[in-house]
Amino acid sequence: MSVIRLGGIALFSSLFLTACLPPNMVNGGLGNPWAPPYSTPAPAPISYVDVYKYQGSRQCENGGVPLAEMQRELQAANIPVSNSSCGMDGRMYPAFCGGADGKINVFSIPSDAVNAARSYGYYLFSDLPGAQRTSCYRGNNSSASTTTSSDGITYPYTGGRGDGSYYSYQ
Repeated sequence: MSVIRLGGIALFSSLFLTACLPPNMVNGGLGNPWAPPYSTPAPAPISYVDVYKYQGSRQCENGGVPLAEMQRELQAANIPVSNSSCGMDGRMYPAFCGGADGKINVFSIPSDAVNAARSYGYYLFSDLPGAQRTSCYRGNNSSASTTTSSDGITYPYTGGRGDGSYYSYQ
């Protein structure tokens, strides 16, 4: 019983002696561990990565998945999109109706969401060395030699038979 009493007295006296220490000596000289730090570190900047997915359009045909629809797909998967645009993959394709045209949709997403986007069929834009961002427009079906789109840009030859392929107005 005297051992328990002696231990209690030692514990009680150490608590009183700790209360007499200045605040910078408590906890190994680290100061008050519950006090907020003097300066909080700045949050890490968010880095963005460009990803793309083919529209699925074909030469001589209007079609493919629109940019807005793909953006909704990403947002439905909780992948925030900071910027979006259309593009071309930079590859050459033989010119024939029904053939691939190389049109892609490009999105800027946070770099930590790339794996989630890949699970939906998106790829890194940097993996296409010749790829370019282009304007998202639809050529009209007139037979005029130039066309002015709704965004005010004049594009050469659009074709007269509903030819909306990339090669018909480049």
